[in-house]
This record gives sequence, C-alpha cells and structure tokens, in this order.
Amino acid sequence: MSGNLNYKQHIILPPAIAAIVLIIAMSWVFFSAHHLLESAQRKVQISDAKYEAVKLLNSLITAENSLRGYLLTGNVEFLDTYNQSAIQNDSLLNQLKSHQTEIPEIAPLLVRLDTLIKNKFGVGQVALQIQLSAGSYAPHLRMATNNNKLIMDKIRMEIRSLDLIMQNESDKVDRLLAETLNQLKVLSLAIVLLMSMILIINYKRTVWLFEHASSIEELAEQFGHLALHDTLTKLPNRRNFEQYLKQAISQAGRSKQKVGLLYMDLDGFKLINDQYGHDAGDKALITAVERINKTLRDSDFFARIGGDEFVLVANHFHDKNELQVIANRIIEALNQAVFDNPADKQVFMGISIGIAIYPDHVKSAKTLITAADQAMYEAKTSGKNQAHFYHS
Repeated sequence: MSGNLNYKQHIILPPAIAAIVLIIAMSWVFFSAHHLLESAQRKVQISDAKYEAVKLLNSLITAENSLRGYLLTGNVEFLDTYNQSAIQNDSLLNQLKSHQTEIPEIAPLLVRLDTLIKNKFGVGQVALQIQLSAGSYAPHLRMATNNNKLIMDKIRMEIRSLDLIMQNESDKVDRLLAETLNQLKVLSLAIVLLMSMILIINYKRTVWLFEHASSIEELAEQFGHLALHDTLTKLPNRRNFEQYLKQAISQAGRSKQKVGLLYMDLDGFKLINDQYGHDAGDKALITAVERINKTLRDSDFFARIGGDEFVLVANHFHDKNELQVIANRIIEALNQAVFDNPADKQVFMGISIGIAIYPDHVKSAKTLITAADQAMYEAKTSGKNQAHFYHS
C-alpha cells in the first residue's frame, strides 16, 4: 500500500461528489413532489368546477320546475323558489367563472352560458307578466313557455360541453399524476440504491483509510524501532541508551537510589573480523549477545553503543559487590568458544568491563559514561577479560 495519502483526493473529494449527487437527486425529488402537489390541486379545482356545473344545472332545473308550478297553480311558494334559484344561479355561474384562469378552455362556454341563462330568466319574466295580465291560458304564455324550453335545452348542451371539457382536463391531470408518481417511485428507488452505494463505498473507504493509517503507524513504529535499536543484534543503540540512562539517573536522584553502569568491550573481536571476515564477526557478536542476555536480570538494560562496545545499566542493587557478581557472570559466559572456524579450530573472545556507580562515583549521566569507559580501559590495559571499578 502506498505511504502517500492525497488529502483532497481521498478524504474530501469522495464525500463531496456523493453530496453533489445526492443534492441533485433530492432536488429532482423535491421538484417532482412539488409538481405532484400542483397537479393534485388542479385535480381538486377541476372536480370543484364539475360539481359547481352540476349544481348550476340542478338549480336551473329547479327554477324551470318552479316557474311551471307557479304558472299552472298560481301558488306563490313556487315563485319564491324560482327567485331563490335565480339568485343561486348567479352565484354558481360566478364561481364557475373563477375557474377560467386554471381552465381557460371553458371561458367561451361560460360566456354563451351566461347569455343563455339571462335569456332564460328574461323569457321567464315575460311568462310571469303574461300570467299576471292575461291568465294561464293566454296564447302568448304558451309561446313563452316553448321559448323557455328551447333555451333550457341549449343550456343543457352547453353544460354538457362544459362537463366534457373539464373531464378531458381531469383525465390529463390523472395521466400527469400517474407519470409523476412513477417518476417518484423510480427516483426513490434510485436514491435508495445511491445511498446504499455511498454507504458501501464509504465503508470500504473507511476500511481502506484505517488500513492505510495502520500501515503508516506500523511503518512509523518500525522506523522508530530502527532509530532506537541496533539492526544486527536488535539491542537498544547509543541514542536509546543515553535517553534511558538520563531517565534512570533522574528517577534514582528523586528516590535516593543508585545506578550502576557496566561499560564492556569485547577482547579479540577485531582479530576475528580480520582473519575470518565480517560475517564471522557478526556471528561472533550475535553469539556473545545471546550469552550475555542469559546472565542478566529483568531490571537490567543492555545496549550496543559501538562496533564491539556494549553497556549495561544496572538498577535495584545495594552495593558494588552485586555489580561484581553480574560482571563475573558475563565474563564466564564468554569463556566458551564463539564458533568453530573452517580449520576446526575453536575461536574465543573475552570481554573487558569497566564499572561506575551513580552517585557514589559521579553525579551525572555524561560523567557516568566517561567514568565507566575509563574503568574499562584500565581493565583492558591491565590484562583484559576482567572487570574494574572506577577510581576517581
């Protein structure tokens, strides 16, 4: 996996694209739903107009029957009903006219219908005057009644045409509603699929980013480990040792304890490198480290600080005799051959150890290293393969 992570490409871009797609899809749904509501509202208006047309026709029929009843019987109750129907007709016609904006096709019909209704009630007034002046059997009354019937037939035809136009408009709206509903279904399904895809992609992206971050973290840990450890022996290196020693002395100063430092240099290592090569020298180093590790306590800190130089930070001891015991165990561990050479000769190495104690000998980490190094040099110059304590 690549260690490089393009922040904009991998973190910002995918959610931004998903957000844009969702905004477009949701906007489409919003406008479709808005169009659906408008169509439903138009459907209601057409239904109201059809209902008002039916009411108008019924009111006209009521007026017609009331007029006939009055003309035949002379009963004034029929006349009152006739007058109420006339008022209701005007109101219903005005309500129908209010729908001309939504249904402009009905405007010409309403104009003709208005004229016919006025003619009808004009003829009705004539019939009433004849009734009052000449009686129920006047020949002019029969003529007025016939004219009224003809006008009523024309009104029925106009209202039928009006109803047909509104029915056609209603059918168009029904088809539009069906299409819009189907679009919303498709859009809803598309959004569900889109959301599922986004969730799946985001899940995979999250897993990928987590794996990427974990990989980077592992690499960082590896590099951090390499920065503080020796690649051959896997022991802590000089940098790691110096950090540890400073912390150990700082803690020992607060708790009034001691810190011992064993500075070690392998005897005969250079000869092995020169005679048998660097591979043999590496093998000898690894063998020596393995043997020394077996002699150490859990609280000891063992590090490689140079080619054949090692240090041991000893904690939790009471006097220098305990450090002498540790040094003796290390020297004894290296008394065996480190490997057999091709000529079947055993190859040995020794070790010289210098020991210094904080705060008995020195008061700082830097001077503790110098003191232990000096003591190691004395051990090497006085015969090697032995341990010496620092003397100020």
